[in-house]
Amino acid sequence: VRVAAALTRAERYRNPGVSTLTEFLEQRDVDARGSIKSYLLVERLDDVRVFLPVVMLEEWRARLAGLFDRTFSPDTAGVLKAALLGNRHGLSRATAERFRAGGTFHVLVISGMHITFIGGVMWLVARRLTKSHARQWLVAVASVWCYAVFVGGEASVVRAALMFTVVALAPVLGRRSHALNALGGAALLLLVWRPANLFDPSFQLTFLSVLAIVALALPLLLSLKTVGEWRPTSATPYPPRCPRWWLVLGELLFWSDRRWRREMARSAHDYSLFKTPLAAQLDRWRVQRLLGYIFAVTVVSIIVQLTLLPLLVLYFHRLSLAAPLLNVLVGALMVVLSFAALAATAVSHISAVVAAPLVWLAEKSSWLMAHSVDPFAKWGVASMRLPEYYGAASALYGLYFLPLLVFMSALRRWQPVGGAPTTDDETKREAANRLLRFAAFAYVALLALIIVHPLSAGRPDGRLRVDFLDVGQGDAALVTLPEGTTLLVDGGGRPRFDARTRSGDEESVGLFERDSRGVGEAVVSEYLWWRGLDRVNYVLATHADADHMDGLNDVLRNFKVGGVLVARAPTGDEEYAKFAETAEGAGTPVYLIGRGDLFRFGGTTIEVLWPPHVADASRARSGNNDSVVLRLRHGGRTIILAGDIERDAEAQLVAASPDELRCDALKVAHHGSRTSSTEAFADAARPTFAIISVGRDSPHGHPHAEVVARWRVHGAEVLTTGERGAITLSTDGQDLKVVTFVRP
Repeated sequence: VRVAAALTRAERYRNPGVSTLTEFLEQRDVDARGSIKSYLLVERLDDVRVFLPVVMLEEWRARLAGLFDRTFSPDTAGVLKAALLGNRHGLSRATAERFRAGGTFHVLVISGMHITFIGGVMWLVARRLTKSHARQWLVAVASVWCYAVFVGGEASVVRAALMFTVVALAPVLGRRSHALNALGGAALLLLVWRPANLFDPSFQLTFLSVLAIVALALPLLLSLKTVGEWRPTSATPYPPRCPRWWLVLGELLFWSDRRWRREMARSAHDYSLFKTPLAAQLDRWRVQRLLGYIFAVTVVSIIVQLTLLPLLVLYFHRLSLAAPLLNVLVGALMVVLSFAALAATAVSHISAVVAAPLVWLAEKSSWLMAHSVDPFAKWGVASMRLPEYYGAASALYGLYFLPLLVFMSALRRWQPVGGAPTTDDETKREAANRLLRFAAFAYVALLALIIVHPLSAGRPDGRLRVDFLDVGQGDAALVTLPEGTTLLVDGGGRPRFDARTRSGDEESVGLFERDSRGVGEAVVSEYLWWRGLDRVNYVLATHADADHMDGLNDVLRNFKVGGVLVARAPTGDEEYAKFAETAEGAGTPVYLIGRGDLFRFGGTTIEVLWPPHVADASRARSGNNDSVVLRLRHGGRTIILAGDIERDAEAQLVAASPDELRCDALKVAHHGSRTSSTEAFADAARPTFAIISVGRDSPHGHPHAEVVARWRVHGAEVLTTGERGAITLSTDGQDLKVVTFVRP
């Protein structure tokens, strides 16, 4: 095909600490983006030669996705398409957020678990058909790579397939595979092929998680198993040298009294072993294997999460507290869901009645997977949203891995079961224990610094600071007062477009909100986390337009907010009703403000200039002319935030007291629209800087050239977030500094 489109690399949402679209596209080797505004601009040229098996795989994938859509509810179909087909576009926002909060979103991402399972099954099948190791390897590897292509060939899947190929090659060559060598070899190949992978979050998370499993979790579990299964042999004549609690735990999970008694019945020797009595009971009740599986999955989950902690904070700002428990349940349910769904789709071709129980089982499994986090969320212990350290303090994340390297090295050398200890061994062990104690202390301290983050926000510097964020077509400004109090004025946002989906019958048709990150999550929250904040003292919604209020919903969910300030509370307005519901769910009180209200914070005052108080705020409208207008004063400097007021409100403000509008900096009303910034208002304000919050390519033509010219005529330097990105004003009461994210 040939298309006609305007290509661009222009950025939106250019703010410190906020990932840019260009970075995202460059990680996927995309050079530019463009929009096609009409199907007429797409021209079909000719057919080209294709590799037929790839086409067949694509067609099977599309056919199976269609079967899922027709057989299951939208939520279940979305989970199946994500977990089995690598297509996450069918996930609803609510479902995806539940998996993220529970720390189980990884089950929806095709990764090493899927590849290992498929490769292992096909290897077992091949062993039934041939004794040739080379042919077994060929069948398993071919199956894995076919599946990788089938699910779209995402980078994480290719990495997993490559690692499986390398690890599985060892027995073919008559060698034992070493997980660390395989991991390093796969990483090296991928970096030689594309060095930029090193800075890809997906690459980092994949290899660091596998490293945590291979170098920490597995050695720990194997040593525990060795201790628990110990019996005197010629190679291990002496009892394990380890703490008593470790010995008891190993015996509870791995000591099989029944197996030992069978061995004793066949043995020519007779001896007694003193094991934890409860271990024999658990073995007799046949629950040891189940407990061992649960313990192993929990340990792996905890170790992986702790190892990835710096990356989880930097990339997701989330630590899931429920993950260690939920991974056991969700992992088991995922197996049930997968087999039930595949069986249901196969049987449905023969009989819908016969397939109905399987469909029911799949639906219930999917529902339990998604909603298993609900009790934890209700108790407020599902997950934590964590800010990050920036600047020189970010070196903390590098230091965090040093104790982990010490633990990895110690686990490789630790032999709790072996020959008789010598004096030299005791000396070395004591020195190693001292190092381990120091590493453990350092690790706990670093862990606390990251989770509790006492120093992430820095100390107040005595300056009034206003950060006008680049949120596209919308408003968001963070006011930081000299003593550290924070006030977020608006949160940007955009209306979400709900797409109706069909799930088989008219009664089940509902609104489907696709999983996507809004401006409040992807821009405003990311910036606040970059600033090291986990709470905002006050949030102010100037009025009930989506491009001002919608993003605040995410802020209320992600941060501890002391209070919400509004001038109008129109319960009949859909946007405000959603905002009020979010505030109530977060337990954040809502306060009404109006003209004449004055707030003092040390030497700084914040005065509400508009709108006037009303008798019944719940019935009042909340349009542009009802926007909250604030005047900030610190020392001899004044900054005015004008919301979206238009001519009528501006005229009343000028008529009431033109002198109170004089300022050093002004956030221009309504994104520089012609409906605002009248001649009289501009003449009364006469700011040194006029800040316009607007998108780089505004669909409404903002800011209007006439408005920009008017502010310049009245002595203002006009700065727009669309051109300069985030704009920061700061003052100590005398000076006035302006810094823009994009330099002139």
